[in-house]
Amino acid sequence: MTSTVTRNTGSTIKYAVITAVLVGLSFLCFRAMLDQSGLLWLLCLVGGLGFAVFAFGSLLVARDLAGTATCPRCQATLAEIELNHTEEPAFCDKCQAAYLVDKRVLTVLAGDYVHPTPGFPVPVASETICWPQGCCVCARPATRGVEAKADDGQTGTNVAVAAAGLALGSIAVRTGGGTTYTLRIPHCAEHDDGAKLEIKSGNEPPLQIRFRSYAYQRRFLELNPKPAKAA
Repeated sequence: MTSTVTRNTGSTIKYAVITAVLVGLSFLCFRAMLDQSGLLWLLCLVGGLGFAVFAFGSLLVARDLAGTATCPRCQATLAEIELNHTEEPAFCDKCQAAYLVDKRVLTVLAGDYVHPTPGFPVPVASETICWPQGCCVCARPATRGVEAKADDGQTGTNVAVAAAGLALGSIAVRTGGGTTYTLRIPHCAEHDDGAKLEIKSGNEPPLQIRFRSYAYQRRFLELNPKPAKAA
């Protein structure tokens, strides 16, 4: 199932205006440097560079994230999506169908799709993980657990997440700089790159696994449902 991605004029104008404002602020900061010295000169320089960086980022968003399309599965409108190409699968907010965009064509992924790199996320939300049967890439019998690690880089890790790491029969090693989580993820003898473990700041829970296999991700979520959001 496919649909065409078109440029969203409203989003393009919005980010173009933001870019213009940031460029103007950057120019004013650099212009003010001519009349300043010492600390004020340095502050103007930092401000000008900062606004310039944000302006460049806004320009990239206006170029690449101003697409809109109709979800082929549920007919919902997908706004501010990649216009030309997505490196990793994205999801419809309404029906959660996974899709990729290439050359302005949005394609809903088949149930047995396997991405070249781990791109289908699942949260580690419980102190016990129920692993689906089989290899996390091809579903053939799993013969080993391949180690995946993530480092939170900070102290004071969420207690529930730390407990989850320990209860999985994995290792949660606290060091002076933070906590390293290690999971052994089911693989067959032919595959060793089917998943990765990562910590996404701002997510709740922050610890998550990404799988290459769309089918394995869906089976994992069936066995390990996402926690309900607080009302």
